[in-house]
Amino acid sequence: MTGSGALEEKEKPLAGNALDAELNREGRGEDSATAPPLPKEDLFAWLQVAGGFVLNLNTWGLLNTFGVFQTFYQLDLLRTESPSTISWIGSTQAFLLFLVSLGAGPAFDRGYVAALLWIGSFLIVLGMFLLSITSQYWQVFLTQALLMGVGFGCVYLPAPAIVSQYFHARAALAMGATSTGSAIGGIIYPIIFTQLQPRLGFGWATRILGFIILATSLIPVLLMKSKASPGPTRSIVDRDAFKDGPYLLFGVGLFFGFTGFYIVLNYIQLFAIEHSIPTSIANNVLVIINASSLVGRLVGGFYADKIGSIHVQGLVAIIAAVLTYSLLAIRTAAGLIVYSILFGFTAGTFTGLPATGIVRLSADKNKIGTRLGMTLAFVGIGVLVGNPIAGAILGRNGNWTGLIAFCASILVISGATIFASRIMKVGWRLDVRI
Repeated sequence: MTGSGALEEKEKPLAGNALDAELNREGRGEDSATAPPLPKEDLFAWLQVAGGFVLNLNTWGLLNTFGVFQTFYQLDLLRTESPSTISWIGSTQAFLLFLVSLGAGPAFDRGYVAALLWIGSFLIVLGMFLLSITSQYWQVFLTQALLMGVGFGCVYLPAPAIVSQYFHARAALAMGATSTGSAIGGIIYPIIFTQLQPRLGFGWATRILGFIILATSLIPVLLMKSKASPGPTRSIVDRDAFKDGPYLLFGVGLFFGFTGFYIVLNYIQLFAIEHSIPTSIANNVLVIINASSLVGRLVGGFYADKIGSIHVQGLVAIIAAVLTYSLLAIRTAAGLIVYSILFGFTAGTFTGLPATGIVRLSADKNKIGTRLGMTLAFVGIGVLVGNPIAGAILGRNGNWTGLIAFCASILVISGATIFASRIMKVGWRLDVRI
């Protein structure tokens, strides 16, 4: 049973924790009489969180770093190219993470976890080392966008899919802790690049990043194990998902949300430079955002366990929209720092919770991998086109008003559709966690 129909068939409405528990059993495709014991959430479970942390470090962490590459390419290596053209590198990289996850979902369900981790890690490391010897646009696109993007898609999905198998009561907290890897990556990788590139050059700065990725990738490939038994061959698409209204609305909300958040991450450093913000602040604005997002992931995960992950995601999307509209009036370093701290908090909360929401809305636990892949592929389309559209709006004349208004407006749409998903699933009741 999916959607609100499952709730309507109960003889009496359930409230609070009782309804929450019933929804959790629905999400695993079980009834109360046949449900297996809940996960132990022991040391080995937290080792899966450590492995997932590294996967996020070397996927989302690198995606969150692209803003410094966008600025470097636009001002130096690829200065003859337009902002929109350069942004295709980062947007294609992110799109491939989502698209390849569509195929990685069924592969995960079939038990090919080790193959996904080894192949993906190899492609990421290879792409970063080859990037260090590039000098032309097509070379950068091939290595950073294509090779690394495919690698991202192979290794990202196992992180939330495996961790979700080991946790129940603290599922959102565990997911949030895992996703802090993307924030840590978004802190350390920009610092390493911006500090080393002027001293050692682009080549050695990227090679050092490659060595870090190589060393850390050993952790997930050696530690992460799926608890689920390999299932039968599945389609890469769960057809039942297209009949699940709450799930579809949630996917639309993620589509617009990720698009809006990644526009800011890709262009905020350039915004700072072109608005005469001191270099010491402009070069570290991404670090500030990602550091704040670390707090957002942890705090957001904690409160998602209390009031529901979908509720939290809709709320932070609206807050992020209001904050982004305020960029129209920001012209000082102090204002930009405050914005970066607050926006980073909302970005960390939003991007750390999608998997938890998908698990909550999915009736068949055995199709979680497939649904995660479907959702990520759909979201990837938005990320693919969002940054080039933003770059085209910006143009060579710097139409920041248009870019900011576009970004903030799609964040409003994101929050509205996520709330609509929750309402369709459980109605207007605020005492139900979902």
